[in-house]
Amino acid sequence: MNIKNLFGKRNEIIGGHFNELRSKIGMANQDEEAIFSLREEICNACPLKNGNNCNAMKWMNPETLELADSPKDGFIRGCGCRLSAKQRSKLSLCPAGFWGGEFDKK
Repeated sequence: MNIKNLFGKRNEIIGGHFNELRSKIGMANQDEEAIFSLREEICNACPLKNGNNCNAMKWMNPETLELADSPKDGFIRGCGCRLSAKQRSKLSLCPAGFWGGEFDKK
């Protein structure tokens, strides 16, 4: 991983945890929370969800939602992230492409 990607991931993680904390103490931006809530609903319906994590030990076909225990063509691997923070990161993307980019400047 190059240094730019490393720092980008760091910013995703910090931003997600900061927004998670803001939500817990009642200081969240409600427009942002609406988007984060939709992301949570999407993750809750995803077969890669395992507790509060995206299962990095499984691969999924984003079109069929079929799961596999090893890599296959057209399958993506779960990211392994703690979802309650990742869903609240404005910079993060779902590895299956189900959400992300809602906060990109147009």
